[in-house]
Amino acid sequence: MQILKEEKKQSAISYQTKMSGTTEKIKAFLNDKNNKSFHYNDHEELDYKIPTGSLNLDLALGGGFPAGVHRFTGVNEGGKTSCALSVAKNFQDHFGKKGMIVYIKSEGRLSPEMIARSGIDTSEERFFKFDCNVFEKVFELIRMLVKENEDDKKYMFIVDSVDALCRQNDYEKPFEDSEQVAGGALITSVFLKKMVLPIIKLNHMMILTSQVRVEVATNPYAARGGPKTKQAGGNAIKHYANFILEFQDRYNSDIMFENPSAAKLEDKGNPIGHFCKIVFRKSVNEKTGASVRYPIKYGRTDGRSVWLEKEVIEMSYVWGFLEKKGAWISLDKEVAEKCKKEKIECFEKIQGEQKLVDFLETNIDFCHFLLNLIKEEVGVIK
Repeated sequence: MQILKEEKKQSAISYQTKMSGTTEKIKAFLNDKNNKSFHYNDHEELDYKIPTGSLNLDLALGGGFPAGVHRFTGVNEGGKTSCALSVAKNFQDHFGKKGMIVYIKSEGRLSPEMIARSGIDTSEERFFKFDCNVFEKVFELIRMLVKENEDDKKYMFIVDSVDALCRQNDYEKPFEDSEQVAGGALITSVFLKKMVLPIIKLNHMMILTSQVRVEVATNPYAARGGPKTKQAGGNAIKHYANFILEFQDRYNSDIMFENPSAAKLEDKGNPIGHFCKIVFRKSVNEKTGASVRYPIKYGRTDGRSVWLEKEVIEMSYVWGFLEKKGAWISLDKEVAEKCKKEKIECFEKIQGEQKLVDFLETNIDFCHFLLNLIKEEVGVIK
């Protein structure tokens, strides 16, 4: 029995010695000057989440967008650019003076109105707009900023859009000469292969916007139905992106009017907002296929275009913080007591949905109090 115990002890010591030797070999490998520039084990990966401004979208994202590459695809006027700018504003708020937005504009224009709505700080040290539609130049700028980052800036790159970029060789060709087939997809694949890991490990973020294409069915025996869409730009982005969000078409039922209860469309008044609809085509938190919608209110600036108050009201009904009976809306008693303890202005009962919206819009502390209660229930914040 004693011999058996001694053998086990010697075996354990031998195993620990081998493991210690393995650990030293790994450390030596990582510290070797020939290997050091090819790995990122020395860099601390920050576990941050950048919110979008929408409660519903943030909950589906698990709190917001993490470091890495994300893709916004969808129809024109679906809300891709507005959402990207909203995330950019929150990225600046999160990292302070170290947070810088690099906006690559390859299609359309970034209007002063869009900047005003987003609330982004456009000072020289915090925002740079690069008007360029050549793949090589755009990707070289991103590579340089990530690799040669002496100031330890945290960059958020927005490429709007990938589909409007062309290769330098094609850019210099006469119009009658055809472009290389899948040339853009090829160079995007090479770029992502080289840059996704450093973008994640060095705590940067990139949002790539892209268009959708109608997928024409050539099989006469295929199931009939409306036209299906596919994401343009090749398959590489699908693999490297953490989240792929597809922004959907907007219909009359998604538009909010001044008088929503009116029977006729002409009596509803002017539009005051609309619902933005998103489908998760890829997600790292098991939300693939999920649909989310959030309200946009027109005329708001400084990053408040998302109608957060309306979202908070809808979710408060779901979690029982608010209860509606007829025209009257009452606040849960426990929630009301918490408000009083924290000296936050609240109500016991209020008549009419519009008055409730007005109350939350004028009492920001109460709105954020309900917002945090919802996040606590969902488990997004502790």
